[in-house]
Amino acid sequence: MSDKPIHTSQLQRPLSLNQRIADLQAKKPEYINHGEALLLQRMAENSLREQFLTGDRISFND
Repeated sequence: MSDKPIHTSQLQRPLSLNQRIADLQAKKPEYINHGEALLLQRMAENSLREQFLTGDRISFND
């Protein structure tokens, strides 16, 4: 398998959640700098927020 990530929309048969977790646990650690860590953290926060707002169909009072 290639080292490049494959977006799930490109797969003929998407991986199950358990298979995806097993694949991620088997990967070697990838060291990133502080800036990259902050960027990934922000992306994760935004992703979770969008799912929450979409799933519950509520508005956030920011």
